[in-house]
Parts: sequence; structure tokens; C-alpha cells
Amino acid sequence: MVLKSEDVNYLVYRYLKESGFLHSSYIFQFESQIHKTDREQPNVEPGSLIRVLQKGLQYMDVETHLNEDGTARLCTAPFSLVGKHVCSVKPAETSRSSKTRATESKRGTGAEEAGNAHGGHTLVHDTNSVAKKYSKSRDSSVSGDAASAAAINAVVSGGGGERRSPVDGDESMDVDVPDTEHEATRALEGGKGGGGGGGVNGRKTRLIDRALILRGHTAPVFLCEWNPSSPNTLATGAGDGTARIWDLSRTKSEEYPVVLKHEAPSLAMGADARTDVTSISWNPQGTLLATASFSGQLCIWSAAGELKMTLKHRQVPVVSMRWNRKGALLLSACLDGTIALWDTATGALRHEYKGHVGSVMDVDWQDNTTFASCAADRTIMIWRDGDPAPIRTLTGHKGDVNAIKWHPSGKYLASASDDGTLKIWSPSSDTPVHDFFGHSQQVYSIRWLPRPEKAIVASVSFDGTARVWDVHSNTCLRVLSAHTEAVHCLSFSFDGRYLATGSFDKRVRIWNIKDGSLFKTYIAEDGIHDVQWASKGPVAVAIANSHVAVFDPLSTT
Repeated sequence: MVLKSEDVNYLVYRYLKESGFLHSSYIFQFESQIHKTDREQPNVEPGSLIRVLQKGLQYMDVETHLNEDGTARLCTAPFSLVGKHVCSVKPAETSRSSKTRATESKRGTGAEEAGNAHGGHTLVHDTNSVAKKYSKSRDSSVSGDAASAAAINAVVSGGGGERRSPVDGDESMDVDVPDTEHEATRALEGGKGGGGGGGVNGRKTRLIDRALILRGHTAPVFLCEWNPSSPNTLATGAGDGTARIWDLSRTKSEEYPVVLKHEAPSLAMGADARTDVTSISWNPQGTLLATASFSGQLCIWSAAGELKMTLKHRQVPVVSMRWNRKGALLLSACLDGTIALWDTATGALRHEYKGHVGSVMDVDWQDNTTFASCAADRTIMIWRDGDPAPIRTLTGHKGDVNAIKWHPSGKYLASASDDGTLKIWSPSSDTPVHDFFGHSQQVYSIRWLPRPEKAIVASVSFDGTARVWDVHSNTCLRVLSAHTEAVHCLSFSFDGRYLATGSFDKRVRIWNIKDGSLFKTYIAEDGIHDVQWASKGPVAVAIANSHVAVFDPLSTT
């Protein structure tokens, strides 16, 4: 047995990345020189460090309580990694053999491993092994049976199968406030095709067994976004250094996708520096697509995939990008704590904002001139175009602030943090309007219900649940619990009736918001990195096995 420091460093790096500590993982990667190793990166399963520690802890437990005659002391004191263990033995109880104790201990590890193997929406992925594993499918652009492709094409073109659609003015889609959040119950997956299995509140849960699979990326796909003005156009970004534009209205696979390649990193970043696409964003008009890479390269493309301009800033990863509502200005947030504001008509750097002392994790526009940013320094800052300093700094979170999102009306700002809380802010106050407690682990992402007259926000967490909150009543409306690993992406349907959630448990869950029931489930071949619901169209899913799945959960065909 050989224990190498580079193997230990790699497991620690993977743990940081999977747990959502993005800035820490980047710093550790460069300080430990993992990215400069000569050997091919191993195909390490998510949660490997936790599993190794658990097995080591079990061995230490057995070793500590093993008597010389081969029997084991029955100790009731907890055994942990930290602190000196002091046995607490009940004299009246008999001892068991070490073999029996080890067997029973091993049997109890499955649930613990599942609960601790976190999968996050990451910026850096292990591209080499995945690309090698799926190299046989690189030459194919699109696969899937003819029925699946026809069904999806019918949806995005506005025809085809019957869909569940809301009746104009129907208030039945309103979210009902339950007597208690404990009304939400755990759902069980149904049989193939929806033929069996359990459900929520006595309802059968159906599996989605028809999906269009888009192939072409050679590394994990972790970003997808529908064109806001063309519901059949999808953009994706992956760890292979490319973004792609897919036109799902076309039937010949050789005609798409359009591949958007990014330049290799400069020598200053190291010979093995990554080119992962870390962010993609369509402008509100759907005419331009912005892409950014781990090397800091930021490009603007036409909807047809023509490179319009390359924006030069810093050679640091861009974490997030957002267009203002007019589509004239573009924000880019970087891991070095800076925010760049770009004039997309000229490509000029309009301003560079420096205020955060930690990595900027997210940005979002309130209107055409005012935006907010959040960072690993636990603060949220509100800025205005033309002002070099923030007009307001919001403090209160006790952990990294992972995501922020303005309400469609601009009246509220929601924030999600590693401290397990969701806070609602008013732009005119330094203290939160509401503090939502309930998640037991980091809150990774948030989305507002797409109905401006409502103030309902959904959150997903590493605790494996999604929650739906009502700002007006200061209430948790729904606890959506069915995933077995961390949930880190979500998307509402266009009418707000349904919520899609994605997890590294390889599942996309479709929830009925009205009653909190699990409506449908899609099972992928690998972990889910992103899920996006098109406007009056299908759901796109970015998968860690380099594929993209597209399906319509509301179609009855």
C-alpha cells in the first residue's frame, strides 16, 4: 500500500469542490500544484474523501474496542475523528465479537455515505477521464429514438402532443399555504413509465423515459440556458473549453450544434491550466450570447455563433455574468473579488468595481443601472452605474453568500448562504426583511416564482431538499424532499405551476407547487449540474457524463 501526498491533496480538492467551497478549491488547487501533475487524473467518485474517512473511522473504532481474546467491548460513547475517545461501557451488556461488530458497522454506512457525498455546481471538472470514457460518442452530435426527437421538435416548434396548460385567469395555480411545513412527505420513485411505485399524498410518481440526448461535448456539461426569444435554441457550456448552440428545430444532426471554442490559457496560468467554460448568458433580446472561461476569457457571440468581440480583463475565472434589461451592459464577476461592467456596443470596460475582500460569487441587476453582488466575504453590495463605491452594504450572513436574485418587481432581493439561511432584503434598508431558517446545510441557489404579483421564492440546499417560501406571510410553504444527495439547481416552469430540481443523485425531480407533490422524475446516467425550463417549452439538463438531455414533462404523448 502506497499513500501519496498528491492523492491526498486531490481528494481534499475534490471534497472542497463538491461541497461548494469554490474559491477555497481554486486556491488549494494552485498551492498544491494539482493541476501540474503529469499523470492522468483518476476517475474519482463524488464523496470519496468522506468514504475513506468513514472506513478509517470504522477501523479505528474496531481497533480501539477489541479485547485481547478477540471479543469487543460494547461502548455507548460516540466515536469521532476529533477529540480523544473515552469509552462508556454498560456492565450488564455482553460483548460481541469484533467480526460481528465490524459487519454491523459496515452495513450502516450506506445512508451516511449517500448523505455526505455532496455534488455542487462546479466551475472545474475532471475532464480527462470523462472524455476518455465517452470518446466513442464524440463524433455523434445527437442521439435518441425517433419518437423522442419528434416529440421534442413538436414541442419547440409549437405543435405536436397535448400539453397541460393553464386557463387564462385561473387562480387554481396559486400556492396554498399549508398548516405546517411538515405536510411535505418523502416521495418514492415509480416504476418504469410511471407504472408503479409510491408517491406523495397517495399519488403515483411517473418516470420520464423519453428524452432527446444531445452529444458532442467531451467533458462534463455544467451549464445550459435557453434563448429567451427563440424557444428552440439552447446554449450549453462544458469542461472541454467549448460552448455550443443547439437549434432543436433542425432535423439533421450534421447541421448542429455550433461549437464556440475558447482560447487556451496563457503560459502565466500554467501549462496545464483549464479552459472550462464557467458562465454563459443570453442577452434579454436573444441576439447575443456571452461566454466566459476559467482562464478569464470573455466572448460575445451572435445567436448564430459568430464571434462578435473578445473582452479583455483579468486572467482569473469569471464566476457569473448578467446582462441588464436593455442588453446594453454586461456584468462579469471574478474570483479575485472584482466586478467588471462592459459596454457591449463597443467592447469597452466601462468600470471595474472593487469592494469585496472575498471571491464574488454572483451578481444580478435590479434595473438597467442598479445591480447587486455577493461574495465569500459574507456581504452583499448594491451598486449603481457611475458610482465607484457601493451605495449600500448588507451584512448579516454568517457564511459565504452563494447566490442573489432580485424579485421581478425589484422590490426584494433574496440571498442564499453557506450558513443555511435565506434572507430577504429591501433595497432601502440595511437589515433583512425576513430570515428564513429550515435548511440544515448550505443553501446553494434560489429562484423567484415568475409571477410579479406574488413574492414566493424557492431555494435548494446541500441537505437534499428544496423549499418554497412566501415573503408576504413569512412562511415556509413547501418542503420538497425526495433527492438523496445535494440539490444545487432549480428552475420554475413558465407559469410557475411546477418546479424542476437537479441533484448529483442523477435525478431531476418535477414538483407540483400547488400541493407539493412529486409529479415526475427523470433519471440520468450521471450527476446533474444544471436544469433550465424553457419559456413554454421543454426542460434542458446538463449532465456530468458530457451529455445534455431535453424533455417535456408536461407533454402527455
